Amino acid sequence: MKHFLLTLIFLVSVKTISLGQELAIIQDTVQNYRIGIPIGWKYGVPADKSLALMAFRQKQSEEDVPRENFNINILHHNETSLDKTYNEFLKSIGTVEGFKIIEQGDTVINERKYKFLIETHQNKYSKEDMHNYVLLTNKDGMILILTMVTTSPNFEAFKPLFDKIALSLHF
Repeated sequence: MKHFLLTLIFLVSVKTISLGQELAIIQDTVQNYRIGIPIGWKYGVPADKSLALMAFRQKQSEEDVPRENFNINILHHNETSLDKTYNEFLKSIGTVEGFKIIEQGDTVINERKYKFLIETHQNKYSKEDMHNYVLLTNKDGMILILTMVTTSPNFEAFKPLFDKIALSLHF
């Protein structure tokens, strides 16, 4: 019985880590944000610095085709109204073919107000249906946009992880 319980605990631990449920917290002291990245995901800053951070889920098996990723974009903008900033953001992303908002609203994460939306569109390269879960806030002339992405069929399975990533965000 003792060996069975130890094996069970080990398998549960491996399953949790393999699904990326545990987060490693990273901090960017230049842009002043902190976020959790699922253990096992690769992350970094693109060479062209077009994004503040990119993180990608890695293959779990030969058959696995990871589509899950997230990025942080930080823009410098003088607008101080979160509502105005959000409306401008909607105008800019609303031009994507097949763009459809599924859910949107306000939330507070670590004492900061965010606008959020969940939208769907078709990936222009793979033609797959995608879901984006986006959080947006502004502070001191900077706008932070966290975008978490997966294919539409995988969204419900990954939404709890995306929620956990979002809740780890400090800006």
